[in-house]
Amino acid sequence: MAAEWTTVFEGEREGRKLTIRRSKDATYKVLTMQTVHDEGIAYQDGKTFVHVSPSSRGEAVESEVTSLDSLHEALLELHFSSAAAGAIADEAGKA
Repeated sequence: MAAEWTTVFEGEREGRKLTIRRSKDATYKVLTMQTVHDEGIAYQDGKTFVHVSPSSRGEAVESEVTSLDSLHEALLELHFSSAAAGAIADEAGKA
């Protein structure tokens, strides 16, 4: 059975289009454009899981995380500033 996603944030931050979707089990998916070449990352710390796909500058990139706290971490891994990552995560959590 495929997950159903609801868009909880759509807009532009720090010059990049950004879409955040949430599934019924509170998993978040982040879609944006990469600003640098990045090898990607995947790690788990307890219930926190962060995955950022490898991508080159200018390519679409996707990240999937398991919680709102992980969402903030993923946004930092995607090279958003700390202030922007916090504001985006707060807004997505209120939706």
